[in-house]
Amino acid sequence: MDELENKKLEALVNKMMEDAPLDSPSVDFTQNVMQKIVAEAHNEVFQYKPIVSGKVLSFIFIAFTALLIYLGSQVGLDSGQGWFKDLHVETWFQANWDWMGHYNSSKVMVYGFLFLGLMFFAQVPWLKKQLNKTAF
Repeated sequence: MDELENKKLEALVNKMMEDAPLDSPSVDFTQNVMQKIVAEAHNEVFQYKPIVSGKVLSFIFIAFTALLIYLGSQVGLDSGQGWFKDLHVETWFQANWDWMGHYNSSKVMVYGFLFLGLMFFAQVPWLKKQLNKTAF
């Protein structure tokens, strides 16, 4: 009985398909679709807007510079005056390399660091090439 029903349904579908008119797209269908795609491609999903505008940043920079100049003129920049009288900046920059006098490193460690540096500088161009290939 299934075969008989299948044949009747197939005949009914064939008859309906013969009677149905064929729809064809308009002449400029492709052009219309391409225009829609181009129009939607130009819409940006996210447009960057800075939190603080350039004018405000410029004003803050100028105000900060003016404040530094004012404090420098009032307090003084010499290490013997004002807030800076107890600071001895010269001692901060004295090179103390006495600890290096007794330091010995093994050849394995030196070779390890050289190999690490080589691998780092070898993979940076490779990663750059990969990113350029996938990003564009």
